[in-house]
Amino acid sequence: MAKKSNHVVPSLSGGWSVKKSGATKASRNFDRQEQAIQYGRRLSIHEKTEFYIHKKNGIIQNKNSYGNDPNPPKDKK
Repeated sequence: MAKKSNHVVPSLSGGWSVKKSGATKASRNFDRQEQAIQYGRRLSIHEKTEFYIHKKNGIIQNKNSYGNDPNPPKDKK
């Protein structure tokens, strides 16, 4: 089974979209990338999913795991 995730991607209209993995339509569209990132992050935290931020050329710029991470970071003591 594929992991569920949310992606901030450039939209064809020149703005930014938040899309769920495998979806053809955007969950929501925004004028600025920062607005899309804020919405996508809240959505991923609520849904406990992976969160990907893409650059204008489509390459992944950043990613975060808000779900059950199989390799969580170890606490520094």
